[in-house]
Amino acid sequence: MDAALPTLLVGIAGVGGTVASGYLAQQAAQRTLRWEHERQQHENLRDCYIAVNSRARSCRYALADYVQGMATNTLTDETRQRAATAMDAHRAQYDEAQMVVSDSVLAEARNVNEMIGRLYGVLRRIDCGAPLAGDSIEWAKRLLKDLWPLLTSIREAMRLDLGVSGGTRGD
Repeated sequence: MDAALPTLLVGIAGVGGTVASGYLAQQAAQRTLRWEHERQQHENLRDCYIAVNSRARSCRYALADYVQGMATNTLTDETRQRAATAMDAHRAQYDEAQMVVSDSVLAEARNVNEMIGRLYGVLRRIDCGAPLAGDSIEWAKRLLKDLWPLLTSIREAMRLDLGVSGGTRGD
């Protein structure tokens, strides 16, 4: 009976080790899958932020060309089309961002979107010969200038959300 006890204990330890190793392997696999999922979500968010930043800045440049063309009486159909295309791309990216970005970034994106929309509206109304009271090239230039700080703020919010910035300002 003395020899049977160690054999029984070794058997129990062996079975316990086998069961524990399966459990530990499953836990490790779940951690790996969770980590991979979080990494993929972070990459998707980063890609969205890159696109939001790029499209908003491209839209700002196209609208700057529109303002310049109107101010110098050199506006072309190509400039109008480039602005319209940039606006469409910006709107589509903003629509996507509304579904995936954090609330703090969404607030900044909303500010940028509203300013871009306001500026484009002023330009289109002037261009079509139906300006509202207050619509002018000078007003459009002011809106264009006021867009830069908003673009800086959204970029900072996105970098902070991604964890790549401590929140310091810079361009």
